[in-house]
Amino acid sequence: MAEMRALMGAAATGNGVGGNLPQPRLYVTDTLGDPYAAQTQFSTMLAPIGNSRREANAIKRDEPITVVIGNPPYKVDAAGQGGWVEKGSPGRPSPMDLWAPLPAWGLGAHAKHLKNLYVFFWRWAAWKVFGSGHAEATGESGGEAEVHRPGIVCYITAAGFLNGPGFQQMRADLRASCSDIWVIDASPEGFQPAVNTRIFQGVMQEVCIVLALRRPNATPGEAARIRYRALPEGHREDKFRALADLSLSDNGWQEGEASLRGPFLPLRGVGWGAYPGLMDLFDWSTPGVKTHRTWVIAPDAASLGQRWDQLRSARDPKVKDDLFHPDRDRTLDRTVKVPLGNQPLRAVSVGTDKGPVVPPVRYGFRSFDRQWIIPDHRLLSQARPDLWGMDGKAQVYLTALDGNEPGDGPALTISGLIPDNDHFRGSFGGRSIPLWRDSAASVPNVKAALLAHLSTTHGKPVTAPDVMAYVAGLLAHPAFTARFKEDLIRPGLRVPITADPALFDRAVTLGREVIWLHTYGERFADPSAGRSAAPPRMPKGQGPTIPAGGTIPGAPHPLPDTMHHDPATGRLHIGGGFIENVPTAVAEYQVSGRPVLRQWFSYRRADRTRPVIGDRRPPSALDKIQPDHWLPEYTEDLLNLLHVLGRLVALQPAQATLLTEICAVPLLTEAALTEAGALASAPVAKGKKAKPSGLPSLFD
Repeated sequence: MAEMRALMGAAATGNGVGGNLPQPRLYVTDTLGDPYAAQTQFSTMLAPIGNSRREANAIKRDEPITVVIGNPPYKVDAAGQGGWVEKGSPGRPSPMDLWAPLPAWGLGAHAKHLKNLYVFFWRWAAWKVFGSGHAEATGESGGEAEVHRPGIVCYITAAGFLNGPGFQQMRADLRASCSDIWVIDASPEGFQPAVNTRIFQGVMQEVCIVLALRRPNATPGEAARIRYRALPEGHREDKFRALADLSLSDNGWQEGEASLRGPFLPLRGVGWGAYPGLMDLFDWSTPGVKTHRTWVIAPDAASLGQRWDQLRSARDPKVKDDLFHPDRDRTLDRTVKVPLGNQPLRAVSVGTDKGPVVPPVRYGFRSFDRQWIIPDHRLLSQARPDLWGMDGKAQVYLTALDGNEPGDGPALTISGLIPDNDHFRGSFGGRSIPLWRDSAASVPNVKAALLAHLSTTHGKPVTAPDVMAYVAGLLAHPAFTARFKEDLIRPGLRVPITADPALFDRAVTLGREVIWLHTYGERFADPSAGRSAAPPRMPKGQGPTIPAGGTIPGAPHPLPDTMHHDPATGRLHIGGGFIENVPTAVAEYQVSGRPVLRQWFSYRRADRTRPVIGDRRPPSALDKIQPDHWLPEYTEDLLNLLHVLGRLVALQPAQATLLTEICAVPLLTEAALTEAGALASAPVAKGKKAKPSGLPSLFD
C-alpha cells in the first residue's frame, strides 16, 4: 500500500511512471526493531517480508539518514513495546538509557512517562539522524563510536515532552545534538479542546510540531537555539492557514529557554522567574491516592457497602474477578501487610473475605467534592500509605498540577481529607502537599530553614500554618492564574514572597479564611475571627435557599439527570427542584477551566457513566450500584458547596488587590532565599529513606 501511494504521488508530480521515476526503496519492517539482530527464517510465502526486513535493518544499521519526518503513534504505558530502542541488544546499551533522568535529579517517579510510543520514535530518530549519543568504543563488544551527523527530525507528536519534568534528559540530549530547534504549539487551547479546533479531530491531547536541525558546521558542545510560536486559537482551518504562511525566518518566533534541561518554551518572564517554586517551600509532596478501580469511591457510603456485598457474594470466579477489576498491583487473592494509617487492616485476601465492608470514610475526591472511599489497602492499587499515616484532625493538603498549566480558576485547591490523585481537576494527576509530616501535627512539612528565615525577616515567629495560609491566600484565586497566564504554560507553580511584614500578615489572614472555606470549616476554625468549626455560611439573606415548592424530589421520584442555572432569576434547577439566590459567578465557578458545580453533579445524577478513553478497560459493573433517588445528604452537600463558593467569590477582589500590591514591592527572590540557605531541606536521619519530591507528568 505504501509503495502504491508513493508511486501514485510521484506520478502526480508529472514525472510519470517508468524510466524517469526512481525505484522507491520501501520496506515492511519494525522501525523500533533491533537493526543488529540476526534475521530469522520466514516461510516461502513470507520470504519477501523477511527480505524487506533484512534490507531495512541494513539501512538502519549502516546508512546515514538525513531527514526523518513523521507522526509517531501515541500510547501511554507502552513499556515493553519499544523494541531495541527501549531494551538495547547484547554489547549495546539501550538508546533510551541516555534519556533517563539522573538519580540525583529526584525525578525517578516521572521516568515512566518516557515509556510512551511517541517518545520511543523520537529516540530512534535522534539516534539515526544525529548519532547514538553514547560514547562507546568500537570493538568486539559491538559498541558504537559516537558521531555527530547533520540532519533534520521533524515530528508532530504529543506536547508533554516540551515541559514535563520526566523529559529533562531528553531535552538536554536534543539541545546538545542540534543547532536549532523550532517548536510550534498546535494546541494553544490546551487539553481536550473543542473538536473543531484540533489538528487531529480524534486527539484530545495537546500536540506540537517540532523541527530539530543539526547544521553541517555545528560547533560541538554548543546547545541548540530554541524558537517557539503558537498557532492561533480557533478552528483548525485557521491553524492550517497559519501553517501555510509560516516561515522559519519570519518575526513570529519567540526566543526559547537556554538552560540545557529547561522546557522547549519561551523565556520565562523576569518577575516570575525570580519567585521560588511552590514545591521548594516544602520538604515533601506526593501524588494523591490512585485506586485503579472506581467502584471503591461513591458520593454516599451506603452504595459502597452494597457494592462490597455484591462482590463478596459472587460465586462464579470469573464474575467475581470482573467485578473486582484486578490489575498488576491488586487481585482477588493478594494480601497486604501495610495499614493505611489508623484504618483496619484485613489479613485475608478479598477473594476469601466473608466480613462486612471496611467502614467507608470521607475522601477528598475532587476540588470541593467530598465523597466516600473504602479505606481498604487491598482495594487501592497506589494508596500512598505515607499519606494516610500523616492524616489527622489538623492536617491540610494543598493540591495542584505540576505537569501542565492550571487553567482558569485558582492555581491550587485545599482539602482537609486524604486527596485523590486527580483531586485538583479530575485529570492530569498532580501533587498533594501536606502541612504536617505526622498525624499529631507536631512535625511541620514547611522547610525549617525557610521558617527561620521568614521569622528573622518579619521580626516575629512565622509558623508552618502561616506559610500554608500565605500560599493559599496568594495562589488560590483566579486573578493569580490570569496574571501569570503566559508564565504558567510551563509546569510548576511559583510563589511571590513579600519582604513586607504587613503584606505578609494580610495574606496569611486571607489564606486562613480560604483554607477554612476549602475544608468546609473543618480546618483553621477561629470563632473570634468569624470562622466557626461548622460548614461556612454566607451572610444572612445572601446565601442559597430552597423555597416552598423548590425541594429537589427524592423517593419515589428517580434521580435527576439535568441541572442548569438561570442567570435571570438566580435559580439553580436540579431535576424538578431548584435553589434560589445562586449568583452566576457561583454557578460558573471553575477549577482548571472545569465548572465545579457541573462536575459535582455529574457524580450524583442518574447517568454517571464516563467515556472510556483509548484502549482502557470498561469499569467494573459495581459502579452501577447507586441510589435510585436523590438523597437528602446530596442536598445538604450541595447547599454547603454553594455557601463555600459564594464566600470564595466574595474574597476574590481582596485577593487580587493583595497580589498586585505584593508584586509591586520588594520580594524575597529564589536567588536570595537560596543564598541564605532558606530553601535547604532538612538532613535525612541516617538509615532513613528520603521522601520523594519529584513531580508527575502530563499523562499520569
